[in-house]
Amino acid sequence: IMVTAMGDMPDRIGALRYGADDYVVKPYHPGEVVARVQAVLRRSRKAETQEDILRWQGLEVDVAAIVAAVSNPGEPVHILDLTPTEFSLLATLMRAPVRPFSRQYLLERCLPESEALERVVDTHIYNLRKKLEGAGVSGVLVNVRGVGYRFRQP
Repeated sequence: IMVTAMGDMPDRIGALRYGADDYVVKPYHPGEVVARVQAVLRRSRKAETQEDILRWQGLEVDVAAIVAAVSNPGEPVHILDLTPTEFSLLATLMRAPVRPFSRQYLLERCLPESEALERVVDTHIYNLRKKLEGAGVSGVLVNVRGVGYRFRQP
């Protein structure tokens, strides 16, 4: 939230284009600033909760609880026993199903402290595929030749 003495419309538009969530011109009432901060926080919480549970057909990933489960019709819910890296890979790929991710990106995102080679991602994807297939979910982790991996498009 930008608080400034410049109240011209071009200044306001410029600030919003550069990433400000809101714009308050001096002089202002402190209650107005508090209300605007609360509104921004409310919007950000809504965005977070919408992304906390990722779903694709019977596969459900609860990012906040760090739980992945598969529910097939007529069967009990199958909780997947994933390593932290496998869980992170699955959640990352599910968040943007049409986007291909490079091995390097996945390595940096899902194994940030590791000095492993990019091919380690292949091993984790292989293990993740086996666990998903064991629960009845197959073909969702797709190789993108020359790039890396993506989650199956809806």
